[in-house]
Amino acid sequence: MRRRLCLLALPLLLSATGCSSPGYFEAVQPSTSQRAVVYLYRPEATTPGLMKPLRFDYPDLQIDGQSIGTLKYNKHRWVELAPGRHSLRITGLSQIAKWEPRDITYPFTVNPGEIKYLKVDVQYKLDEMVLGQPAPRYLIRVIPQRGEEAVYEIRQTQAQHNKE
Repeated sequence: MRRRLCLLALPLLLSATGCSSPGYFEAVQPSTSQRAVVYLYRPEATTPGLMKPLRFDYPDLQIDGQSIGTLKYNKHRWVELAPGRHSLRITGLSQIAKWEPRDITYPFTVNPGEIKYLKVDVQYKLDEMVLGQPAPRYLIRVIPQRGEEAVYEIRQTQAQHNKE
């Protein structure tokens, strides 16, 4: 009897501990050979411990001065663009953002038919933090990733839709 109870409790225990398998991810292709797709993603922070930097905060993403929406913790989104030079701005200076850090601007170029992956990496800046410090310090950067690596990180995140 005891063994049966243990076997019945095992699936419940596993689901309660948050064990989950990675999601399926397949990149969206450009709608024509004369367009490009850019993925922007913000994976979980690798900072040790339970507290994750800016977990409940999210910036507005703007490309060439136009908002494409926010980017929440552990989410990804994509946008289709014309080939050429573009500028990504990560900002809290808009009504839809909940983000205090200073703006980051990242220039990039896309080619026709290209799929580009840009990781928004948010970590604690542990080497500049000390006990008793009034506020944490953050390392926030945009890191271009090769597709072969990005897909493994993106599949751990969830898609963020335009209404979010």
